[in-house]
Amino acid sequence: MVGTILFRAQPFHNGHLNMVKKAYEDCVNNNTELYIFVGSADKFGSKRNPLPINFRLELIEESLKENFTSKELERIFVIPLSDLTDESDNSYEWGDYLYKEIIKITKDPEIAIYYSDRPDIMLSWFNPSKRWNIYFKFLERYQGISATKVRGVLKGEITNINLIDIVPNYVYQNRDKIKNFLI
Repeated sequence: MVGTILFRAQPFHNGHLNMVKKAYEDCVNNNTELYIFVGSADKFGSKRNPLPINFRLELIEESLKENFTSKELERIFVIPLSDLTDESDNSYEWGDYLYKEIIKITKDPEIAIYYSDRPDIMLSWFNPSKRWNIYFKFLERYQGISATKVRGVLKGEITNINLIDIVPNYVYQNRDKIKNFLI
């Protein structure tokens, strides 16, 4: 069974990093790999999806390099994933698409999916009769951090939070570049 994570990383923040660390620890203990699927890879230039996929992948991969050894990184794979329809699609069709895309990459029909939003969202993606190979690992949202909150701090709409406290160093170093994409 492989570990999988799905997030959009608009932008990558410490909540994402915390999830990766927890999932990686489980994967190491189970002698398997961790696959990070970066959703909405085909979306760019909107308020909700301002950052292009190549930049998001860079932010993730460089942040992981700051927090994991090169040996640990050999077991972590970051993969872009386009949406099936629109990103608010919480249908069984979306769940089937996601599962098939994960299996296509991992070659393992048994997956553990780590998720830190409302559990009902993820559960709505998968028909209960087809969940036998999927193990759900629900994590609490780390310190209430969300990409929406990070974007608010970057745009100056949220002033009581310091950006350096909620994003990895590499993301912080690229804050001006990220700001250029925000609508």
